[in-house]
Amino acid sequence: MGIAYKNFWSLNIDEAIVAGILRNKLSKNLEVFMPVNAQMKGIDLCILNIQNKKIKTIQVKGSRAYEPSPGEVKKWTHGSAGWFFFPTEVITKATADYFVFLIYVITEKPKTGRRVLESHTLTIPTKKLRELCDSYKKAHGSKRYSFKFWVNPLKKESFDFRDKNHYNVSEYLDEKGFENIIKDLGS
Repeated sequence: MGIAYKNFWSLNIDEAIVAGILRNKLSKNLEVFMPVNAQMKGIDLCILNIQNKKIKTIQVKGSRAYEPSPGEVKKWTHGSAGWFFFPTEVITKATADYFVFLIYVITEKPKTGRRVLESHTLTIPTKKLRELCDSYKKAHGSKRYSFKFWVNPLKKESFDFRDKNHYNVSEYLDEKGFENIIKDLGS
């Protein structure tokens, strides 16, 4: 009797990009894995410390690239934003240790004037993201959270400014954000 197998693996491009970024930034004793069960909810990547066997899990959220408005450029000078919308349960019931928000920033190369997309990440511990949501992202009767993270790669800073008061999330931007994972894994 034969068994029919289905292709359950679907490579999400945002997850693949984050896995590549992490792989290039982490030390040699840390390895990035994707769960074989692609239908698994809430965990997209795992990072394992091969020496001490500690593991941390990641939920990846990606945004498309947004052309900054003239008002945004005037206010924030350089960079662009990523926009994220999802049900509140994604955060309140999250099982992953970290959320990684992948933001594509439209930049112009100074010498050539060519416009390119640069990938930037905000790596926020789930516990801290819940605190930020409790403090700043009250759902106001809505069952969804929305984030608009502005990334200025020249100043190495990032803000969420969807609420009346924007809040600084620069400590989670790119390499700075990876430091918490590395520390938690004992590397």
